Amino acid sequence: MTEETPKENLPAALVNDPTSIQAIDQFRQLMLNYRSAIQVMRTKIRYLDQEYQIQNGHSLVDSLQSRIKSPESILEKVQRKHFDFNLNTLPNDMHDIAGIRIIVRFEDDIQAMEQRLARQPDIRILRRKDYITHPKANGYRSLHLILAVPVFLAAGTIEVKVEVQIRTIAMNFWASLEHELNYKKQISHQAELKQELLEKAKQVHELDHDMNAIKNQIRNSERPEGPKTI
Repeated sequence: MTEETPKENLPAALVNDPTSIQAIDQFRQLMLNYRSAIQVMRTKIRYLDQEYQIQNGHSLVDSLQSRIKSPESILEKVQRKHFDFNLNTLPNDMHDIAGIRIIVRFEDDIQAMEQRLARQPDIRILRRKDYITHPKANGYRSLHLILAVPVFLAAGTIEVKVEVQIRTIAMNFWASLEHELNYKKQISHQAELKQELLEKAKQVHELDHDMNAIKNQIRNSERPEGPKTI
């Protein structure tokens, strides 16, 4: 049984064009490619986390989120960025149609996960943006990677771009609230709240740094148990 994109979820530019049957099929195939790439990455990340847990005695990933942009979001970005709505060139113009967010507990875990992804022979890191070392002006921190992920089709293997964000629980907590504030335009005192969030971003960063240091002290002080005496 095949899964189809419902007609009402297709871009209006395709649905309203009576000659667009081929384009609709092409769009559905494009979305299928992105869903497949997400599945590949989710499986890989879960495996890497389980392997890390066996080797180190604790998990690397706290939670894992994934999404594919809705047709409305794709069209909005096409218009905002002045892209051509061309299904052949769109995957090259827009790199965040498919996205995965990896939430870890500590700052060191971000680098540990990135290193493990970089060592995978079947994926390539195309772009890296370190918003942790160089946060955005609003205080946002996260590591962004654009990956080329293999998807296996009947006609052969293709590479599909997936954006991967890696951040701590604290970074994600802050980013969720900042996103809510940014997309609700009718909030009173919005400028003051944005300034307050900027100050909180600094505190979140300091907390992340301190908790990471405490974690290292705890784990470095651990000693393997010697042989038990009877």
